[in-house]
This record gives sequence, C-alpha cells and structure tokens, in this order.
Amino acid sequence: MNKKQFIPMLTLFLLLAITGKVIADTEIDTVAVEDKIYPKVEVFDAVIEAVNHSTVSAQITAEVIELNFDVNDIVPKGAVIMKLRDDEFQARVAQIQANLSADLASKREAIARHKEVALEARRINNLFKRKLLAQAAVDKSNANLTAANARVESVHALLESRLARLDEAKVQLSYTQIIAPYSGVVTERFVELGEMVSPGQHVMTGISLQQLRAVVSVPQYSINDIRSAALPIILVNDNQIQSEKITINPHADVKTHRFQVRVYFTDNREKVSVYPGMLTKVKFAVGDEKIRVIPQTAIVQRSEVSAVYIITDDAILFRQIRLGRVLDDGQREVLAGLGIGEHIATSPMEALRVLRQNSSRSQL
Repeated sequence: MNKKQFIPMLTLFLLLAITGKVIADTEIDTVAVEDKIYPKVEVFDAVIEAVNHSTVSAQITAEVIELNFDVNDIVPKGAVIMKLRDDEFQARVAQIQANLSADLASKREAIARHKEVALEARRINNLFKRKLLAQAAVDKSNANLTAANARVESVHALLESRLARLDEAKVQLSYTQIIAPYSGVVTERFVELGEMVSPGQHVMTGISLQQLRAVVSVPQYSINDIRSAALPIILVNDNQIQSEKITINPHADVKTHRFQVRVYFTDNREKVSVYPGMLTKVKFAVGDEKIRVIPQTAIVQRSEVSAVYIITDDAILFRQIRLGRVLDDGQREVLAGLGIGEHIATSPMEALRVLRQNSSRSQL
C-alpha cells in the first residue's frame, strides 16, 4: 500500500472511531431503530417500446412520384405517405369501365330479346292448344326461348366477370397511394423520389407515441409472484407512471429461462418524456415484508460511507451502516449495522455539534 492510499484509509478509520461522552445538560433528539411492515418490491430493468410499430411496403411495381413525409415527421392517421405513378392503372380501370358499358348494353338487349321470344312462345303454345299450328312451330319457339335464356345467362356471367376485374383494377389503383395505418412518427425511409419499387419492398417505418409499453424479462422464480401482484409502476427519469395492464408470455426462453412481461401504460407527455428504446425500470409489489428502517434525515454520507450517530446513555458513537432502498414515507432500509432498539440522532448536525463541544471541554 503506498502513502497516497494509506492516508484516506487512515482518515476513514479515524472518522468511524469517533466517540464522545454525552454532556448531562445536552438534549439530542433520537429515534429508535425498529422493524416495520412494507410492501415487498421487485424491480426489474425494462425497455420502452411502441405498441404500434410497423413498416409499410409497396404492393405493386411503379415509380415513386411523390414523398409527403420524411424521418421525424408526424403523420396523421389516413394521410397519404407517398404516391406511385398510376397512369397504367388509371388506363386499365378506364378500359374495363368502357367494356362494362358495352356489356350492360348487351345485357339490356338480351333481356329485351328474351321478353320478345317468351311472348312469342306463349302465343304459339296457345295456338297449338287450339290446333291452329303444328308441333314444329312449337318446337321452334321453345328452341328460340332456350337460346334467349342462354344468351341472358351468358351476358350476365360476362358482366359479373367484368365487375370483378373492375374491382381488382380499382384495388391495384389504390395501391398507388400508400396510406398511414395510424398516427405516428416516421423513423426510417427506404426509398427516394423517382425510384422504382416492387411488391414487398419496404418504403417507410413508423411508430406511434400514443400507446407505449415496457418490456421486462422476469426470472423463473419470480413469475408466480408477478402473476398475482398488483399493477406495477414504471420508473422513468425519476418519475412514476402507473400501468394499465400487463401480459405475460406463457413460454419461457429456453436459454435464459426468463419470461417476457409487457407492461402497458398511457404516456402523459405533458409531464414525462417517454420514447421507445429508452431504458427504464418496472416495480412490482409482490406482497409484504418486515424490514429495518431509519429516517433518511438521520443518515450521514461521507464520500462512499453511510453512517449514523448512535446515542447511548453516556456516549455518542459514529457507526457505518449498509443501506437498502429509499421508502415512500421518508424512511430508509438498513441492511446491516444497526440493531432493534438502538437510538440514533435524528439530526446529525446536532450530534456533531455536541461531539465538538465535548472535545473542546475535555481540552479545557
């Protein structure tokens, strides 16, 4: 150990060895060390992610002629993200609509012809019943009626096929405009103006900041407690956000044996800035436990050393302790260094003042 390392350690040793007698006419406020019941808390690291996170792709082969949004732009739901050249698809729709008009005219003609043939067949059947016409005339009228029926059915089938092709062409035409599926922010753009895209090619990625969740990896030994716990708290930048619901993946990772838990919450953007990809912590209350506590105000912090002033009947002792978590009521968990019933000074400054006063009197 060199001299530079020895001096700080000697100072620390002397600091922890400070003692002094309590003067009879001095009063120091103290509090007794005790165990209290608190909620048992499990805290896990988590990552914030967006519930809605998707990449939109092209569904046709066409040229990009318009880009309406770029990275970091806010996109409202239903907005046109980009447009593709649609001349070919417009022409296809127009051609099918023209053919459809001709088919409708043919259908009207076939229906009119069917009515005419049906009336003629009825008239010939009446004359045949009155024995004014031969059987050959009846057979001819029935054949004409059968042909008229077939013509109507053929035209109707052609019309149905044409309507189906028109619907398909309109769907293809709609693919020339890529629509935002939800409100969000653009995070990546993969194409440039004038570039040709093909079916399945990624064009843009976006996320929604309205619905967020924290993803936690929970060890196997804690999963049953997590299932029965109350809704957890998300800790983000010294802020606490109450969750709305959780979902637990029923399948553990085969390598780590940990379960993935998704904690959903609504982001209050006026108070807490939360973004996907941020590291955070999730706190689960999984029951009650008895822990040893002291007031946070009674703790003395000297560099990396935490200590308290212990007050006995005739002395003041400066003792190092090991601390745990900070509790909501201003108390601090003590892991080691104090026993139940020991009295500590609630004001370290007052205890230090008494120590200095004792030291100066003893020198006199």
